[in-house]
Amino acid sequence: MDLAVLCSVERVSSILVYRGSSTGDVAVLNPVPDRNYLQDVGGHIGFSRAIHAVDPEFIRYHHAALGGPEPPPLDHDGVNDAFVGKASRVWYWHDGKWLRLQGAD
Repeated sequence: MDLAVLCSVERVSSILVYRGSSTGDVAVLNPVPDRNYLQDVGGHIGFSRAIHAVDPEFIRYHHAALGGPEPPPLDHDGVNDAFVGKASRVWYWHDGKWLRLQGAD
């Protein structure tokens, strides 16, 4: 089982993926300044980046509806990297590398 967490260090957030739940094999995905994910949240400025697991059906549906890179054969979940209420992309491990696929837009 892999584990993904959203982490912010020195105002830059990244997705850390612990492959096989091991601290010895950690991928760092999409480091972005936190300020890029600020928006109005109920009358206050709030951080609005979130991640969650998405299944192959989610990936196929969004590719069919919105286009984007052709997904590889899908046999496991991906990580949806979202700007809450706006758009997302999916990170998917395939053939030894991380692919950036279409998310919700």
